Amino acid sequence: MVRLFNMFRQATTMDALEELHAAAAKLSPRSSRPTCECCGKGKLELIDERPDPIFGVLGVICQTLKCDSPECGKLTTL
Repeated sequence: MVRLFNMFRQATTMDALEELHAAAAKLSPRSSRPTCECCGKGKLELIDERPDPIFGVLGVICQTLKCDSPECGKLTTL
């Protein structure tokens, strides 16, 4: 019974963390976005965010960023 409660608590905590990360990504000003390391011109835009397949239970997330420069468009995964 205790194990089931701990699993439920972890799932609830992860849901809350995912919601906080999504909200923070939407609220962050566009001017503070990092510059693309590939072309040096464009800014990186967050296009996907999900829990890490291995360390997601610890709150680690994987982010996919895309350069907004038309000449580049490189995808970067953090």
